[in-house]
Amino acid sequence: MMKAVIIDDDMTTIQGLTRSVRWSDFGIQVVGNAKNGKDGLEQIRLHRPDIILTDIFMPVMDGIEMLKAVREEGNHAEVIILSGYEDFKYAQSAVKLKVNDYLSKPATLEEIERVLKETVDKLNLKEQSDKVDKELRELLEYNLPTTRQQLLKGLLEPEFCHSAFFRKVSDYLEMDFTNQCFTVVLIEFFINRERTSYKPSELSLFAYAVKNIVDELSQNKKGVYVADIQRNVITVIVSTPAHMKNEYAKRCAIQAAMEFLEHIQSYLKLKVWASVGMVADDVKDIPKSYSAAVDLLAERVRVSDKQLITGEDVLEKGKAASRRPMECYQAIADAVILGQEDLVEERINELTKALHHEPAPSINVLREFAIDIVGIIALGLHDHGLQIEDIHSEFNVYRELERLYSIQDFAAWLRELLIPISEVMNRRGSQKHRKTIDFIMRYVQEHYAEEITLDVIAEKVYLTRNYLSQIFKQETGENYNNYLTRIRMDKAKELMLSGNYKIFEISQMVGYKNNAYFSQLFKKHTGLNPSEFNN
Repeated sequence: MMKAVIIDDDMTTIQGLTRSVRWSDFGIQVVGNAKNGKDGLEQIRLHRPDIILTDIFMPVMDGIEMLKAVREEGNHAEVIILSGYEDFKYAQSAVKLKVNDYLSKPATLEEIERVLKETVDKLNLKEQSDKVDKELRELLEYNLPTTRQQLLKGLLEPEFCHSAFFRKVSDYLEMDFTNQCFTVVLIEFFINRERTSYKPSELSLFAYAVKNIVDELSQNKKGVYVADIQRNVITVIVSTPAHMKNEYAKRCAIQAAMEFLEHIQSYLKLKVWASVGMVADDVKDIPKSYSAAVDLLAERVRVSDKQLITGEDVLEKGKAASRRPMECYQAIADAVILGQEDLVEERINELTKALHHEPAPSINVLREFAIDIVGIIALGLHDHGLQIEDIHSEFNVYRELERLYSIQDFAAWLRELLIPISEVMNRRGSQKHRKTIDFIMRYVQEHYAEEITLDVIAEKVYLTRNYLSQIFKQETGENYNNYLTRIRMDKAKELMLSGNYKIFEISQMVGYKNNAYFSQLFKKHTGLNPSEFNN
């Protein structure tokens, strides 16, 4: 129930308004009244009303002075002036004091109730908008670590810097990528695989220990960002001012890489390598630096005497080493951790197809690929408090490798390993994303008539479109577009059953500007043309 206060020096007016207006029909309760501005101010302070109805010309303190005091105290109540005093300067003052409406006495009951209804509608819309804004702020804080991670990881992808997500999130996080050069550094650590007791879960622990070291060192260095972590490879972006020469940018990247190598070896006693990609003169060229660093890291067998590998270290002779399809690895792992079995199968097929298009990998290379996949999955499960051994109780990575002799073996092994893990993740669900999905579903139900594509929603919650699409499908079992269409069609059926609207009006009311397209969707959804539905 909204609260209202009436202030007028004419008691007859106060009594007439109190008795005649259908306050309860508008969801309003009159909680106080006063005969002058001074007493009115006390009533406002006491009751904190949503609506103030006031005269202007009153004894002791007039309405304008009272409203000035109200606004100075930070009160944002909606104000309706009901006055016989029509001086233009008072009307100007009313505008400055954000008065909702200005009625001249004598006003009819119909006029007063019309203004009250409009005011209530305005307050309801504001309340709904404030609620959405509050929830969005909470979601942003909740998703902030994920959002920042998506931004930095996205920089490794071609065209990402042209996306609305990049522009909005970099502005919000106050991360300025203009007038800078960028160099990608990859750090790969290695556990001696001759250890028969080795478990994938150990890799998770070492990976997070390495990441903590890199994070700590990066925090003390301006312009050094941890962009991604995959299996036993961590990706770091090193930025330097654009006006400095490329040689300086490369020296900075090499210096950072050497520091990472030294600390990881010193504290964790791991074998570790690093590669330094080309210097990118613009943020849009970071993917080229990343690709170069990946290629260089694949050459470490050929330059075994080098712990830090740069372009100058790679020999110009012989066949280049097989490049590990790291992007495919991560796409598979993302689908597994999100519990999307169909997508896991699709990603495995994509990886298999990619391997067939390259020169056939050797048995040893295939087994290296298998260890890469196991490592990335182990890292993803670690975030959810799980290990591969929790799902495959007798899993032994080296025993598994003995099964792999061809690409077909590799693909079959992937399905056998990953589909059960995906099923477990699907059953567990993800409470982490529940708040975000609940918000999206409510927002669609309240704004179905608007242009609310997944891109629009993603921009509101500061997550990438693809990520949002994946978690929505995981949590609801249907994709976003199907959900939006279903809500719109359900509303269209309600409107048709009411018998108050024509088909073209309903089409507009549920968010479709094209009546023919609406009719096509309606028939697909219900099996009937709109004209047949209510007959």
